[in-house]
Formats: sequence, structure tokens, C-alpha cells
Amino acid sequence: MDTTAVRLRPGAGSPSVVIRLLGEVSASVRGESAPALITPRMQRLVARVALAHGSGVSRDRLAAELWPDSSASQARTNLRKLLHDLRHATPGVPALVDARDGAVRWCAGPSTWIDVAAFNDAVARGDLAEAAESYGGDLLPGLDDDWVVEERERLRRRAVEALAGLATAAEAGRCDDDAIRHTRRLLRLDPLHEPAGRLLMRAHARQGERSEALRTYERLRDGLERELHVRPEPATTALVEELRSPSPGLALVGRRAEWQAALAAWEQAAQGRARLLCVTGEAGIGKSRLVEELARHAAADGHAVAYGRAYEAGGRPPWGPVIDWLRSGPVSTRLHTLDDACLVELARLLPELRAERPHLHDVLSSGEVSGRRHLLDAVVRGLLAVHRPLLLVVDDLQWCDADTLDLCGYLVQSAPSAPVLVTGTLRDDEVDDAHPVTTLRGRLARAGALSVIPLGPLDEQATAEMATLVGQREMPTEAAARLHEETEGNPLFISEAVRAGFGTCAPGSVRMTPTVRAVISARLDRLTPEARRLAEVAATIGREFTVPTLAAAAGRSEDDLTDDLDELWRRHIVRARGTAYDFSHDRLRDVTLDSISPARRRKLHRWVAEAIEAQHAADLGPVGARLALHFVGAGLGSRAVEAYECAARHAYQVFALDACIALLRRALRLLDDLPRSAVRDEIELRLLTAMYAPLVARRGYGAAEVRPCHERALTLHRRLGRCPDPSLLRGLALHAIARCRFDRAEENGHALIAAGQVDRTARVEGDYVLGVTCFWRGEFAAAERHLGEAIARYRREDAPEHIARYAQDPLAVCLSRLALTQLFRGDTARADRSMREALRVTTELEHPMTTGYVRAFEAELAALEPAGHDLGAAVAALDRVTSTMHIGFFAVIAELLIGWSDLLDGHHRGLTILRRATDRMRGDQPLHLTFGLSLLARGHHRCADPAAGRAVVAEALGLTSRTGQRYLLAELLRIDAELLASSGDPGGAVDRLERAVRTAVEMKSPWLRDRALVTLAALRGGD
Repeated sequence: MDTTAVRLRPGAGSPSVVIRLLGEVSASVRGESAPALITPRMQRLVARVALAHGSGVSRDRLAAELWPDSSASQARTNLRKLLHDLRHATPGVPALVDARDGAVRWCAGPSTWIDVAAFNDAVARGDLAEAAESYGGDLLPGLDDDWVVEERERLRRRAVEALAGLATAAEAGRCDDDAIRHTRRLLRLDPLHEPAGRLLMRAHARQGERSEALRTYERLRDGLERELHVRPEPATTALVEELRSPSPGLALVGRRAEWQAALAAWEQAAQGRARLLCVTGEAGIGKSRLVEELARHAAADGHAVAYGRAYEAGGRPPWGPVIDWLRSGPVSTRLHTLDDACLVELARLLPELRAERPHLHDVLSSGEVSGRRHLLDAVVRGLLAVHRPLLLVVDDLQWCDADTLDLCGYLVQSAPSAPVLVTGTLRDDEVDDAHPVTTLRGRLARAGALSVIPLGPLDEQATAEMATLVGQREMPTEAAARLHEETEGNPLFISEAVRAGFGTCAPGSVRMTPTVRAVISARLDRLTPEARRLAEVAATIGREFTVPTLAAAAGRSEDDLTDDLDELWRRHIVRARGTAYDFSHDRLRDVTLDSISPARRRKLHRWVAEAIEAQHAADLGPVGARLALHFVGAGLGSRAVEAYECAARHAYQVFALDACIALLRRALRLLDDLPRSAVRDEIELRLLTAMYAPLVARRGYGAAEVRPCHERALTLHRRLGRCPDPSLLRGLALHAIARCRFDRAEENGHALIAAGQVDRTARVEGDYVLGVTCFWRGEFAAAERHLGEAIARYRREDAPEHIARYAQDPLAVCLSRLALTQLFRGDTARADRSMREALRVTTELEHPMTTGYVRAFEAELAALEPAGHDLGAAVAALDRVTSTMHIGFFAVIAELLIGWSDLLDGHHRGLTILRRATDRMRGDQPLHLTFGLSLLARGHHRCADPAAGRAVVAEALGLTSRTGQRYLLAELLRIDAELLASSGDPGGAVDRLERAVRTAVEMKSPWLRDRALVTLAALRGGD
């Protein structure tokens, strides 16, 4: 169906009956809707007879066609009744049909207007304009009878011919706006009509829209290859070559050097050196224009281009620009070449893959604990499946979600020889040193994979040149100088001022408005009222919008709003982006939005929310955040909470942990404005429970924001008259452990054991809590017993439940903790076996939090006992977890062990890294601070600074005394002895070592005892 048709308003004479069968079917009698005239059977009757012209259709044939499954006599009876209904549906109007003489003929006079007849009559008279107006779209789009399909195709061909004639005449008369309007409509009817495509390309080119002309070619070329497997005609390719030939310097006024730099970055990437290109500058300076020209250049050479965009207001799902890339034509058409394992991961971001491949459902559900690394790898494979140089464009890097930025870095660094250029526009004045994009730029700059092109304002000469191009007339020198002064050479401000009329009148009669807002407002004021209202709806949507969404939100049909949308497009208020539209610049959207009254804005937000909800009812997760923003704007706080919760679930599923936390916090803030009630408390408790897993994964068990979350959940449990959920008890316990409050942890561990009477997962988690509590206290035998009990009670089928409720799998975690405990107990062989088993389980589960935990303790084991372990490999594995899976909790441990590994390799820079890591631990991770200080003290010893080392040991011993974290007490005494000996105090060193031995024996740790004895023997041997 043609969704761009113009609906005719019947002309003079005001016919009593108006029937439309082309496009959206409708009928009215004397201005009132007449539903009896548009029932499916009545549609068939009216269309069949009206299209038969004067000859009519025999009653028997008509009855058989309308009731093919009925007997002949019954069909004739049904026809008589239908003809009777037709007469009664148009009272007081001359009969529409003549059913005498065994045939039914159309005989309506001037009191009746029907579009199919008007269209055919206009074509016969050669009145192409009336024919185009009469043609509202496909004939009876809801019916598929053979004769309907045949007539539909015939009428469509005649409509195409009429529009082609109008477009050709418009081009001959140099009326490019009309030529564009007619050809765009024609191409919606026949997307592969090459003469129309060429005409549209020429019209765009004459209006200075060369990029749009070339995008028209790309759509035509792709359609021909996809649908007919042919290449464009020679005339089309010749026109494209002609469009390519103008110098970019003309299209990109004042940007010749920057254009050359962009070309160099692209050519370098296309030759197999993946990199990131950042085009930086203030809003409106021309960043997107430069990138668009580069994309046009790449596409014109047959390379793949995919577009994505971030938005300041949020509302996009995590990975938003990445999803745009994957859904782009060049990439999406190649996804079928990937294997199911890859598609399973991509289906997290592209739900439509599951609809197209139902067998992926089961695979996905069984792999729901799969790791973030697999998703990153799948996205990279999906993007690179194009098998040709690929330009990935993302507007507004400063607003990108962390996951998209991670993917950009991962793509460039994991596939350094891929022919890929990630090109982003960036308002660098809106980012600071802590912004993720700053981190990304720094990392890629160090790898030699970053290009930066800064854009500044245009000079006076370039300003005048641009004003001439935009206004299509030369601007007087004095006016051009004033324009440069008032706009400060900002290209957006220049173009907006010229389009608002600057410089078109005699000097002095037009003044530059004092602000860009006023310039844009003046331009919006020139819109028709209908187009202005449609622009307000589009601005409320707040991002790229499709015609169906815009139509639903505006409460209009797609056909009805076409003229107004075309007006917005022709006046450069909006621009086409593939199958969607967007405002030509964010400032246009902002000014349009600010002009809407508060009451109307609330109503528009509600309409947009309802449209989004209806269109995405099958899966609201990816649009949940966007939906919530509109519910907030509509003043519907409770609906917004539901939408944020839905969005958070989706974010967690795709490993966007920061986004998940932020979405849940927004929901909780909205809850503060709702009246207190048990229902409200239930919702808050559900949100807090959902927050636990991502919060711990990103911040760690001991983070400051974790405990208030748990305590509030505990309060809500009590208020609702419930026993605390085991996941809450475990969360409180691990927070207490992370803050070295072991008595409180033990209390919650026993509560979990008690809860285990009705919940077997709680019993396993309770033994885990008690096991690690005992370990940190230095009670190694008890730790070994509890950890062994947890492992024995664990059930593999409970893994998904453990991960969902407790954020990690206890089997792998307990095995890794048991390995460390067995080391301290002096059984290194069993410790190695346990750690290998822990690693095997993590490989099987592929759960990022569990993997990070096990890798951290594998690396700690290698640092404590170098014999038989590869510390470098263990640290590298841990570093990969923290960097690719976006889990910050383990990053400080990785940093600490990287520093220690550097020291062991003889690099004294490792001492600086150790200091930095222990400084971070003092604030974030006191639980691991004792271990960090022990390595820092040993580092000072290796660097021959015993005084500094002893100060560090004193801090660690004080921490041990205050917290009861005694597991390394004997080791700290041993290290202090080494430092004393280096300071020339062998007697003090011996005393320390003897105390270390006694302490290790008391703690039942043969390994710690033996380490102290070896050091003591070496010291006495030295004496």
C-alpha cells in the first residue's frame, strides 16, 4: 500500500456520497461516515461494478464472485440482499447501480464521487494532476481476490505513469520541489523505477543536496540487487559518476584540510588498520556534515556504511547505536551467514532474530548465563560479516552508553587488521577526564588506532560562500560580514539565519535575530499549522521516528500526514535517515519542543507513549526506558516505574550493568512521589532486589551504596510482615565480609543455614558465607569444612537460580576459595586440583561475575605460591575479565597483581602500580587491603627500602588487629622479619619469625608455618 498518497477533497458541487477505495477505505453520505458502504462484501460489490464501466457485470457472475462457496441460488439471494443494503445506505440519493436486464451497472451521477472512477476519468482526459490526487493508494488493500489483485496492479501502473509525467513536467519547468514530491511518491509505489530514481537524484543535486541524491542511488542500487539481482542501468551509473565528480571542497565549505584528514583515516582503515576517528567541535560546527560526506564517499565506492546515534535525553536501550549498526542494510543482510551460536548472542540485541529462527528460542534460554565476552565477540563477527571495508558512524559520542563505547574499543583492538573505521562526532567541550569516551580515546591513542579531526568556526570568506550556497544567491559583502560577526562562523547558525531570511532585503531592513533560538523560531513560524503541529509531535518523540510511530502518536493515518511530513522535509526541518526521519539538527528539535505549552506537552507524551506501547507490545524491554520518559512527561509516574523496571530487566539480559542500575534508580526516585501503601512497598522491594546483582557486579560487595540498598530492603520485609529473603541475608553477609565485619557476617550465615530448611540454595550459600568468614579470620580448618559442605550440597540444576538470586555460582566460587584454603592448610596438590576444577566449572557456565571471582583467586593463589603457577598468565586472564566484561569489582585486584608481576620481572614501575592499587583498596576494598599491603611491603623489600616496607607492615598489622582479619598475620610477621634483617636487626627478625611460626601453628596453617621456617633457616644460615 502507498503510505504517501494525497487524499482528494471532492471538488465543486459537494457530492452527497463520497467513496474511497484506493488506499484507506472510507465512505460518507452527506458528510457523515457510512460504515454500511465499506463492509468487505460491499467494497467488493462497489469496486467490481464501478471498474466495469458501462458494460456492467452479469448478476450470476457477480454473485459467484462474491460468494464462491455458496450454491448459485443462495449466491443470487445474497446478492439481492446486498443490493438492497446499498440502496438503503444512500437514502435520498440517486441509485449508484442499475441492476436491471440481468446485469449490474454503475450509474451514479454527479451526486456521487468515487475515487476509482475519478482516477480512471482523469487518466483518460490526460489530467495527470487530478489523477495523482485521486489515487490514494492500492485498491482495497485488505482484500486479495484475484480480480482485485489484477485491478490493483493495473491502477498502480497507471498511477506510476501519471506521477512520472508530472515529475518530468516539473523538472522541465525547473520546479524541483514538485519534482521531488512526485518522484518520492512514485518510488514508494515502484521502488525500482530507475528513470524516476534518476530524476529524483538530479533534483536533489540541483538543490545542493548531493548526499541525499547519492543516498537515493544507494537505495535504488541495493533494491535492484536484492529484488532482481541486476545492476543499475548505464544511465543511472553515469549520473552517479557525475555526482561524485564535484570537489568535496565545494560541498564542505572551508573544510578542505579536514576533508583530506578524514579521507586519510578512511583509506588507512580500509587497507586493514582498524581505528576510531573522532570529529570534534561545538554544536552546529559541521561535524555531522563532514562525517556524512565521508559516508557518501565510502558508499559511492561500493563500501559498507552503517549509521547509529546516541541521544542526550536517554531512553535508548543499552547498545543503542550498536543495534542500529546491526540492523543497517549492509550488515543485517549478511547475518544469515553466521552460525547459531553467534545468532543466539545477537538475539539478545535483535529479538527479531528469534522470530525469524524459532529454533533459537531454546538455545537462548539454555545459555542465559552466557558471558558478556561472547556477546562482544558475536557483535564483532556480525559487523565484520559484510566482508568489505566498513564505515561505522555514530553521532554524538558524548552521549553514548558505556556498552557501545566498550564495543568500539573492543572491535578496534580485537580485530586490528579488519578494514573498519568507527567514526564518531563528539562535542569535546561536554566531556571530562572521567568520561568513558575519554578513557576510550586514551586507550586507542596508546595503541596507535585513533585519529582526531577538530573543527573550528568558518572564517568570513567561508561564511559568505556558505550563505551564497544556502540562499542560492550571492550575499552582499556588508551583509556577509555582519552575518559572520553575528554567527561567529558557526555553520548551523549561518544556514538557519539565511533560511530565516537574513540578507534577502535591502541593507538595514532585516536585522539578525539576537539568538539562534529566535532564528529557528522564525523558520518554524513559516510552516503551515498542520505541519507545525506534526513537528511538535515529532519533537516530543525525541529521537529518530518512523512514519507509523508518528502517525499513531498524532492520531492520524499515514496517508493523511504525508503532505505535512513532506513539508517538514522540504523545508529542511527533518531529514530522512534510511526508513526513518530525524530533525536536521538537535537545536531544531529543542526549539520546537520548547514552544509547546505544558498541557499540550503532557498530552503529546501520553500519545507517544501509547503509540510506542502498542507497536512494541510483544517485547517492551528494548523500548522500556524510552517509554518511561514519555510516561514521566505525561505525569503518569506509576506507568513510568513499570517501564523502567522492564527496561532494567532487558539491560541486565544484555550485560549492560551500569544501564540496569541507572534505570532501577530512576524507578526508585519516581516511587518517592507515590503515596505510601503495601503495593508501593512491594514494588520498591522488587526494584531493590533486582538492583542487587548488577550493583555488586559493578561496584563490589563492599561498596558504600550496597548496604543502604540491603538495609532498606530489610525494612520493607519487616513492614510487609515477611522473613528476609535468603538473597538479602547473603547480600548483607557479603557486604559485612567486604567491610571486614565478620561477626555480622557470621550471624547472617547462620540465618541462611536456618533458611536452608525450606530452600536448599540458601543452605549452600550459608555454608559458603561461613566458609569465607572463617578463612578471613584465619580459621582454616573450619573454613575447609564449611566450603566442603557447600560443594557437597550444591546441585548443578540450581545454577540459574543461584546466579539470578545471588549474582554468582557457588560451586566455582567455593572451589576457588577451597583451593586457597587448602594452600594455607599445606596441601598444595589438592589446592591445584580444586582450582582447576573451579576453572572448568566457570568455562562451562560462562557467567562473568563467577568467572571474575575465580580468576581473581587463581591469580592470588599464583602470587602467594609461585611454584607451579604462571602468575603472568593468571593476571592476564583476570585482566581480560575486567576489561572485556566490564566488571569493575575485580579491576583493583588485577591492577595490584599486574604491579606485583612487574616487580617480579624486575620493573620497578610495579611499585608505583602497587601503591596506586592499595590506595584504591583503602577506599573501596578493605577486605583485600591486607593482601595488597603485604605485596607492597615485599615490593619495598625488593627495592631495598626496608623503612618504607616496615611502615606498610605496621599499617597491615594494625588493620588485622582492628578487624580480626588474621589470615595473613603469620605472613605479615614473616615479611616484617625480612625487613628487620635488611635493616640490620637480625635479633628482632628472629623474634618476629618465631612469633610467625607460633601463629601459623595456632591457625593450623602448615604452609604459613613452613614459609616462616624457611625464612628463619635462611636467616640463621646467614648468621
